[in-house]
Amino acid sequence: MPHQKFQSASIRPRYSKGALSTFGANSVYPRIPWVAAWWSLTFPGFGHVYIGRYLPGFILIIWELVVNSQANLNLGIALSMLGEFEEAKAVINEEWVLLYMGAYIFSIWDSYNSAVEISKSHILSEVEDAPVVPSVVSAFDIVIVSKKKPLLAAVWSTLSPGLGQLYSGHTIAGTFILAWWIFVTYKANAIGSWFYSSIGDFTIATVMVDWQWFLFIPSMYAFAIYQAYAAVNENNTLYDIEQTRYLRVRDENLEQQRQNTLEKDTLQIYATFEHSPFVEMAIHDMETIGVQSKDIVAMPLENLETETYIIDSLHRVDGRSVLDGAMVSGTIFMVLGTIYGFVWYWGPVIWGLFGLVGGFSLGLLIELALQKKKIKLSGSRKNEVFIQVTCDISMKEHLIKVLKDRKANAYLVMPQRITSDT
Repeated sequence: MPHQKFQSASIRPRYSKGALSTFGANSVYPRIPWVAAWWSLTFPGFGHVYIGRYLPGFILIIWELVVNSQANLNLGIALSMLGEFEEAKAVINEEWVLLYMGAYIFSIWDSYNSAVEISKSHILSEVEDAPVVPSVVSAFDIVIVSKKKPLLAAVWSTLSPGLGQLYSGHTIAGTFILAWWIFVTYKANAIGSWFYSSIGDFTIATVMVDWQWFLFIPSMYAFAIYQAYAAVNENNTLYDIEQTRYLRVRDENLEQQRQNTLEKDTLQIYATFEHSPFVEMAIHDMETIGVQSKDIVAMPLENLETETYIIDSLHRVDGRSVLDGAMVSGTIFMVLGTIYGFVWYWGPVIWGLFGLVGGFSLGLLIELALQKKKIKLSGSRKNEVFIQVTCDISMKEHLIKVLKDRKANAYLVMPQRITSDT
């Protein structure tokens, strides 16, 4: 969130904080570079999608699917980890492997470097307090930056990768993830394997899958869940940034019209809100019942501290979540569980899911042990917007009703101890 002094609305910023289009939302959000590099390590292109560079990310994902499958690299890795070294050497196509290495290393390096540069751009955009367009309407879609629930996005992507991205407003990313998820599960015969695993026929579940294609699934599945979760957090922050700037612009425009003293038979009401559409609805409602715009002061509050949370909730998205390391560990163990599931009794599907849950839990415990600050499970509701209303005493009950209807966190009617300067 911007803490700098607000710049005039007439100044055109050089650095953008985010943008909306028919194809979805994107933001210059300060992502963690090592997390971007990690996702590129697990699957080239994922690191770029994570930081919002969708076009190069999609290109690298397609490249990975084509070159890796031609090289039989996944199959070779699985056989090597199972101790079948001669078979691994026999199945790998050396020419395609040589083609693979350069782009693989580039993907890791470029995603890390891009995350660093995006963080720099974010800082410069905060200095300029760059504006964000809150909505885009076209013949194809209506895209609105709004507050959503990160955990719900993760749940949708758990049911089917890509749905969480569509929920978060990342239309292109969601469409692409859905498409390659369908393609890879088809090539791997994964749906049939999941079915036979669910009814306990683990032998058929193991035999029917294509190892080469099935080993794409753990990284893809874990990333889709994590990226959907992170995307909603970023959009929620983008919403806060946009509304913060709107309130500052509004206050700057009305500053010259305000009276410095209270007139007779007037009162002041203070209220606090979270960043949400209800803030602007409340202001509109107050103006509708007769309160003048100049008598409504609405300004964002600055947070005094940022804490680390296990879960970034709808109401707290400015802290760093420890789920980053947990999802890294979950991906590693899901891959291992899938590989060894080919020779263990319960098969690759069950052991892959065990690996995801077990690795996530282990990574979360490690993150908690390494954190020096006090960690909370999730963020509680917080006051983010302050509103001061000066109005006639007769409007008191109407204003209180507006505040209640528009979900104010709290309000205060100032005692009549302030006298007018007459």
